[in-house]
Amino acid sequence: MGTIHDSKILNYQIDFESLKIKVKVVTEKEKQVKILFEDFFAFHFEDQLPDSILLDIVEGDVNSFALDNRELLDKSKDYSWPMDYEYVEEMINYIKENSYKYYKVQASYGLNGWILAKRVFIE
Repeated sequence: MGTIHDSKILNYQIDFESLKIKVKVVTEKEKQVKILFEDFFAFHFEDQLPDSILLDIVEGDVNSFALDNRELLDKSKDYSWPMDYEYVEEMINYIKENSYKYYKVQASYGLNGWILAKRVFIE
């Protein structure tokens, strides 16, 4: 997603009712851009700092999701996050069957993490 490289995050909003995550950024050319994730299933952000700079948002392999996030999933499993499951394969199958994509939010500085959502748009 080249249009967002080195963009500064101005704010983000999580709408649990409509299952949308909106991220507002400003590019190096001072243009404001909205990144909209629709129909999200789960997300996790770290290092949420003012003036966070996006490096990129890339689509990861859903099969690697559990391996990439093993520690977090192990820690949160007893709290039914991101869902109630017995075996990791159940969760991966649910993600695939429901057409969720694994978006990795990469930062040059600050906020980073991932979002499982069906679609992403840049406006």
